[in-house]
Amino acid sequence: MITVRRAEVGDVEAIRQIGLVTWPVAYAGLVSDEFITDGLAQWWSPEAVERGIRNGITLVAAEGEQLIGIVGLGREGDFWVMWKLYVLPDHQGKGVGKALLDAAVKALPEGTPELVLDVLVGNDKAIGFYRANGFREAPKTPDRDLGVELMWMSLDLQTA
Repeated sequence: MITVRRAEVGDVEAIRQIGLVTWPVAYAGLVSDEFITDGLAQWWSPEAVERGIRNGITLVAAEGEQLIGIVGLGREGDFWVMWKLYVLPDHQGKGVGKALLDAAVKALPEGTPELVLDVLVGNDKAIGFYRANGFREAPKTPDRDLGVELMWMSLDLQTA
């Protein structure tokens, strides 16, 4: 059975392992090896993971004692942004991502109008997952230019 709970600082290393395993698989053939290496160093370092737990909303999915997925949210200006949603490759397609997404939406402060995320334009698997779960191209976005490789998507929480 899969359970979703709030991450604790003691989960940092297990969360990092999810990133270290999923990132190379998720982005293989979509980005350079250097992008993957740099991203792992920047966004999956112990410091970055702990900062997300302390300053944002980080939830983990577990099967028994093993952590198998993670979702991380934080603020950017007036927006709640989903920075990470990753599930170990051998647990994908089994409802773990949906359970994490649902729990993330429930964890947001009451009255939050929308949840936004940025996604790699060529990542059809992720874009398909987000579209299937109600995300659309974002009408309003944080004040950050993503360039041509990334795009903003949003989930309207007023009608969701």
